[in-house]
Amino acid sequence: MKMRLALIVSLCFIGVFVEAAVQRQEAAGQVGIQIDGSNIDFVKSVSGGSIRGEVATQQLSTEIAAKKHLATITYEPLTVEVGMGMSQSFYEWITATWDKGHLTKNVELLALNSDLGVQSSREFPDAFITEVTIPTLDGASKDPAYMTVKIEPSSIRYIKGDGSKVGAKSESSTQKWLSSNFRVELGDLPVSRVAKIESFTWKQAIVQDQVGSFRERTKAPANIVVPNLRLTISMADIDPWMDWHKSFVIDGKASDADELAGSITFLGPDLVAELATIELSHVGIISLETESSAANKEAVARFTVELYVEKMAFSHNVK
Repeated sequence: MKMRLALIVSLCFIGVFVEAAVQRQEAAGQVGIQIDGSNIDFVKSVSGGSIRGEVATQQLSTEIAAKKHLATITYEPLTVEVGMGMSQSFYEWITATWDKGHLTKNVELLALNSDLGVQSSREFPDAFITEVTIPTLDGASKDPAYMTVKIEPSSIRYIKGDGSKVGAKSESSTQKWLSSNFRVELGDLPVSRVAKIESFTWKQAIVQDQVGSFRERTKAPANIVVPNLRLTISMADIDPWMDWHKSFVIDGKASDADELAGSITFLGPDLVAELATIELSHVGIISLETESSAANKEAVARFTVELYVEKMAFSHNVK
């Protein structure tokens, strides 16, 4: 009985050890992404990118249960989190998409083990970028920053991995991007004390065309949605902003000539190197609000403005 109990305990211990080893191996694995056969880049996280069948239901009068069968196929969008260490081709895709709104790329997603061997891959031919989310930029934050990019595929193909190893990008080519490292420009307004820019998402809509003789839908780009911006700024700079708000919103001087141009620049750790820039065209102010504060509370007084933007243009400045 004691030997049997000892054997059970040993087997349980081995099972826990093996499970922990598998978890360590999965944790050590990475996901690589390749654009049009260029260099393989590593992403922080990935979700979606699966194939789903749509079920059609037919109720027959002679049957209690409805008859079901597979109809069309849908391809879930692929969402990746990336920093500033991607290949130039990836950022050029974002730039071209924001500029033209209809550029497609062939994307391959690689599941890698801890030795950077390819376990499996998924191909996304003729894919569109449909969303780019810029994270909250906060001068008080110490966190690394990552863009979230949503990719809409025209189709998806699964490929079995062959175990071949991919090359790793050198540390010298990886740019560090922190949420606190940014610079704002907007006309001649004071912006050196902008404390925070809330997260915003540029979007491109995609329309689907279902052809009766094909199971797979064809896709085409539609309209572009440029987001508003919300900036939190030190109260020391409120007077010029209040003057613009009064003129633009209250007095109605809101023509194209009264709109401003500006930019948001992501900076390196030295606060000098410019990693990427978002150019802002035809910017107008919507609202200006002062933050609520309590008596005797030690905090910097700030106000918040909301701005509309007609056009955003993205450029990556590190080659």
